[in-house]
Amino acid sequence: MSSSADLDLGDGSGKESLSGITNFLQADGDAGRVLSASIIGLIVSPVVAVIDVINAVANFFSQPFNSAGDAIGSLLRGLFEAPGNLLIAGADVSETVLRSIFSDTLAGLLAFPVTAGLVMIVLYMVVLYLREDETGDVLPGLPIDVPTDIFGVEEEDTIDE
Repeated sequence: MSSSADLDLGDGSGKESLSGITNFLQADGDAGRVLSASIIGLIVSPVVAVIDVINAVANFFSQPFNSAGDAIGSLLRGLFEAPGNLLIAGADVSETVLRSIFSDTLAGLLAFPVTAGLVMIVLYMVVLYLREDETGDVLPGLPIDVPTDIFGVEEEDTIDE
């Protein structure tokens, strides 16, 4: 004899499980099916609990590596995408300005070279600043120091290498 009743245990809470079993048995469900499902559940539940604990421990130890991988990915994306985005934005601005000065066709052709030239000039200025041997503390590139002894602070003698 096969029954047409369905065993619905809801979300698995005690109250809904008992209601589901009661409804199943009242709809002419098989009590042996409920008993066998209960026995199988008792046998399987500790195994599921152990698997959940092992999974939690594995996630605990692997999470720093996953986070480090995400951080390295973000760093590389920032290092390589950000300058490209800067060039794209600069080319758009240069094109807009050149459109107001020249015609549309010429402005579109000159936008990227003008932006790339500006980026190269700025990089050259940074390299010149970093290559400068003697710099002061007033303006970058000028060998002028503010005399601090007039404020009561004495400078320590340092040897330039």
